[in-house]
Amino acid sequence: MSINPFDKLKEVKPNEVPKQKVVPVKAKKRDHEQSYTLWLDKELLKQLKLKAIEQNTNVKNLVEEAIIKYL
Repeated sequence: MSINPFDKLKEVKPNEVPKQKVVPVKAKKRDHEQSYTLWLDKELLKQLKLKAIEQNTNVKNLVEEAIIKYL
């Protein structure tokens, strides 16, 4: 007679240490931001990425700065 696999589960003893750590909920980093999809010309995006590298920043920051100056 074969052993029922569920019988083995009954023999397993629960760990006394919880597997998950409970931590308080932190405020989200991007609560004041919203996602927006934008299609750009491939060459323009390439230039934007290169400029971000030159200025040791990222594309998001460059676009935000440009919009703020425009507005």
